[in-house]
Amino acid sequence: MVKLPDKASLTGFTQKVGEAVKLPSDSPSDSKTPAASAGVSDDERAKIEAEAIKKYEADLKAKEDAEKAKKYAEIEAKEKEEQERLLAEKQRQEALAIEQQRKDKERQEWEREEARKKAEEDKKRAEIEKEILAKQKQEEKERLAAEKAAKKGQSHTLRNVGIIVVILIAILAGAYISLISGVETFDGYGYPLSYQANYEVFVPDNTNCQFLGMPINALSSGGSVTLMVNNERQTLAIGQQGVFPTKHMTVKVFGIEIFNTDYQLTAEYEGVITNKDAFKFNLKTSSSIPSLLINPLSKNVEYRTI
Repeated sequence: MVKLPDKASLTGFTQKVGEAVKLPSDSPSDSKTPAASAGVSDDERAKIEAEAIKKYEADLKAKEDAEKAKKYAEIEAKEKEEQERLLAEKQRQEALAIEQQRKDKERQEWEREEARKKAEEDKKRAEIEKEILAKQKQEEKERLAAEKAAKKGQSHTLRNVGIIVVILIAILAGAYISLISGVETFDGYGYPLSYQANYEVFVPDNTNCQFLGMPINALSSGGSVTLMVNNERQTLAIGQQGVFPTKHMTVKVFGIEIFNTDYQLTAEYEGVITNKDAFKFNLKTSSSIPSLLINPLSKNVEYRTI
């Protein structure tokens, strides 16, 4: 709002205007006389004063407007500068955030890669350790097996030599069968049954027999047979198999043990052939049975190796 000049200011201003608009014919000596101002009427003078006041007010307003515009321009410049600063700061923060995200991503990828490499190394190490352990176990197993085989081979060799010697002596004496003083049967000792042989055996019906030292009795009825081995009884149809419990057998000559083995018999009934009960015997043993012992240890049966 434009502030108007007070009365004193107007009076002084009017005097200044009056002095400024004096006619050339006016002289200082008679400026106060009525005749001296006869050339300018009061209306004209009032008009001139009004125009001067109007011009003064316009100049004053223009000056105030210019000052306001300058202030507004300064404020706008400061606001623009602040906005530009804030924008630059925002862009800088965004750039920092993007860079931090990039670094975090690279760090995470590096950590994942390191974890993957470590997992692979641990896996390879575990596999190598497992292979080494398995190899050591296998070598130890092979060593023990070799030692056992060597000992067993030596034992079997010595035993077989002894058996052969005894049998030869018996043959020479003409009565080697009678030299076998006994066959003893026990529950199995748990030895591995590493050997096996197959025989076809013909057993007279309802007759006490012996095959390889095993007491056997068979009683047929129609299409089935009741087979008893070592006092263990099973009823088998034709084509049916029966597995008898594992036993341990020792053979002695002159009271001296010459052979022992764990054994398990699986019998399959074939039917009645030539008035005898026919079976297929699968015999698993922990020791190889010398063929020279089969006849002395079998009675009242016919057999053949298959």
